[in-house]
This record gives sequence, structure tokens and C-alpha cells, in this order.
Amino acid sequence: MQEVQGLQGAHQQLQISTKKVDISKAALDELEKTPEGTRMLVPITSSLYVPGETTQVQSVLIDVGTGYYIEKSVVEAQAFLKRKIELMAGQGVSVRQAAAIKSQHLDQVLRVMNQKRFQAQQAAA
Repeated sequence: MQEVQGLQGAHQQLQISTKKVDISKAALDELEKTPEGTRMLVPITSSLYVPGETTQVQSVLIDVGTGYYIEKSVVEAQAFLKRKIELMAGQGVSVRQAAAIKSQHLDQVLRVMNQKRFQAQQAAA
């Protein structure tokens, strides 16, 4: 039961992470289309924004995990994000399949336990 719940939790986290990467890719696509000199608010922290203007985007920083960032061209960054989305989608399918198998096994065990309990009650009566 705990394994199934753990796998379901992992699947939900993968969905959340995939949505975040999707949002990042969409933001990169929009930034690339935005004309130079467009005024915007730039996030410094999750709650602090400062005014700024767009410039010609040559490269961007990509978070590759555990606090590491790499500089990539926009095209390379888009390809990286696309691969990451595909990888996470594949992992989501694998986790969902594993959860389904564990759930089936749990159902089988519970069914056998209920049959044994019913047989024991019948024998005692």
C-alpha cells in the first residue's frame, strides 16, 4: 500500500516538474519573439521584481539541477528543454505502469487474504 502511494506521489511530482519545464520552454519561446526594448518586470526573487527591457537574446542560463547552471544558445536551450520534457514524460509512464502493477499485486493479495478469512470462518461455523 505504501509503495503504491509512494509511486503515485512520485508521479505527481513528475507532473509538477514537467509543467514547470513546459512553462520555462514557453517563456523562452516568448522571450525570443519579443522585440528588443520591450519593457518588462524581471524577477529577482519569487516576490521581488525590477523594471527592465529586453535585448537581443544570444544565450540563456539553463538550470541542470543541484544548483548548477550552464550557458546555452537559445536554440540549444530549446532543444535541451524539449529533451527534458520527453525524458520526464517517459519516466511518468514508467512510474504509472509500476504503480498499476503494484496496485494489481496488492489487490490479488487482499483477495487471497479475504478468501482465506472466509474459508476459516466457514470452517469454524
